[in-house]
Order: sequence, then structure tokens, then C-alpha cells
Amino acid sequence: MAAGLPLTRQHLEEVGGELPTEPGIVVHRGEDLGRWVRAQRLGWNKLTAVQQWMCEQVLGIEPAAEA
Repeated sequence: MAAGLPLTRQHLEEVGGELPTEPGIVVHRGEDLGRWVRAQRLGWNKLTAVQQWMCEQVLGIEPAAEA
């Protein structure tokens, strides 16, 4: 989680774009942001409560829907 959050936030602030949700579309400073976002969504239960809050409130990431 460490590098992805600030890089994703920086990308959203600089570009004003949408949150990348697919790997390989947005690479910022060597970090595949789409891959990072997907990993956070799929691994939601492994995140701490603070990490979940930051993902939801700061970046707008929500947990993946259960299959």
C-alpha cells in the first residue's frame, strides 16, 4: 500500500482524471496505478481500518463486489 496511495493521489490531482481501474493504463513513477487499485479492491479485508478509510475517502476506492 505504501507507494501506491501517494502516487495515485498525485496522479488524480495533477491530471484530474479518473481513478485507473485496469492494469497497464496508467504508470506513474514506475508504479502501475491500475494494478495497485485492483490489488487494494481485491485485498480489501487485508487492509487496516485506516488504509480502508484512506482508500475510500481520499481516493474513492471501494472494495470489490463479492462474486
